[in-house]
Amino acid sequence: MSKKVLAVICVICLCVSCVGMMTGCGKRQMTDAEYEELAKENAEANSKKVVLKITKGDKTYDVTLDMFTYYLAYNESDGIDSFNSKIDYYKSVYGENVNFWNIPATEEQTMGQVYKEYAYASMLYTLLMYYEAQDVGLSLTEERKNALDAYTQQFLDKYTAEQRARCGMTAEVIRANYERIFLAQQFSSIATSNLTVDREAVAATIDKEQYRYYKTNYLYLTKSDDNEEIAKKAGSTEQRLSLMNSCLEKIKSGATLEEVKAEHNEILVLNNNDFRLAETNGLDSNYITAVMNMKVGETKLLDFSYGIFIVQLVDNTTFYGYEDAVTAAVEQEMEKGVKGIYEGIEAKYSIKKTEEWDSIKMGNILNAPKK
Repeated sequence: MSKKVLAVICVICLCVSCVGMMTGCGKRQMTDAEYEELAKENAEANSKKVVLKITKGDKTYDVTLDMFTYYLAYNESDGIDSFNSKIDYYKSVYGENVNFWNIPATEEQTMGQVYKEYAYASMLYTLLMYYEAQDVGLSLTEERKNALDAYTQQFLDKYTAEQRARCGMTAEVIRANYERIFLAQQFSSIATSNLTVDREAVAATIDKEQYRYYKTNYLYLTKSDDNEEIAKKAGSTEQRLSLMNSCLEKIKSGATLEEVKAEHNEILVLNNNDFRLAETNGLDSNYITAVMNMKVGETKLLDFSYGIFIVQLVDNTTFYGYEDAVTAAVEQEMEKGVKGIYEGIEAKYSIKKTEEWDSIKMGNILNAPKK
C-alpha cells in the first residue's frame, strides 16, 4: 500500500472518529422496538428472581420480581412527582444535588425505604386476596376480563419506552398484574359484603352541638390607643363604653347595625363572626361563650379588655358539617372492619423476604441510578 493511500485512509478514520465524538462516540438512541425487546429480556430475568416467599399451610408461593414491577414503577413515579412538586424546598434544605430517595422521611427510614414499603403493602394485600380467591375457585367476571387490555395500556402509556425497558414492564407483565388485582377486588367485595355499620349508633358518638353554626354580625370599637385618630375621636375607655351603650339603645329602638355604623363611621368596625365549636377560627373563647348563651335575634354588648362588641345573633339553627362528620366516622368504622378482615386473612400466611428483596432500591427502577 502506498504512503499516499495510507494517508487518505488515516484522514478518513480521523474524520469518522471526530464525528463519533460529536455524536456521543457513535452511540445512537434505541428504537421503541429495541426497547421492547430489552423489556422482554428484563421481564424474563425478573421472573426468575424470587423476592418473597409466602406460605399458607403446606403451600408456598414464590413471588418474583416481575410480579412486583407494577407496584415499584407506580410508587417510584409517585415519589418523583412528589419531589418535583417541592423541588425548590428540597434543594434549599438538602442542596442542589439532592437525591430524593436518600432524604430522611422518619427518624428511621429514608424516602426510598418508605416508598418501597408502600409498594410492598399494596402488593401483599393484592396477593393475599388473590390467593384466597383462588382457594375458593373464584374467577374473573366478563366485565373485568374485558377491561384488562384498556387498563394495561393506560398504565403502560404513563412511562417511556426506556423506563419500561429498564424495569421489564411488558404488556404481559402488567396485564397479569391487573388479573391479580381484579380477582383480589372481587374476593374483597365478597369478603366484606356482610360488613355493615350502624349509622345511628355512630352518630350518637358525635357531639352534634360541636357543629351548630352560629351566625353573628357585630359592631366593634377598640380600647387600644395605637391609632391616634381613633383615640382622639373615641375618647377614654369610659367614654367609649358610654358610646357603645348609646349605640345599643338605638339598635334596640329599631336602628340597624349599618345605620349606627354610618353615624360613627370613622371609629366603628362592622363585620361578622360565624363559627361552630368544631372550628372556631381562633375566636376569643369569651366571645364564643357569650354568643352561645344568646337567643336568635338578640343584640348584646360584650365588654372585653381589648375592645367592645355589639353583637347580633342572626341564626344558630343549622348544624354545618355534622352529616359529613357522621359519614366520615361511618367510613372510618367500615375501614376498621375491612382492616380486621384483612388482618385475619394475613394471619393465615407466613411472609419471608429474600435477598433479592433487599437488593431493590427505589430510584433505580424507572431511571438509571444517580452516580
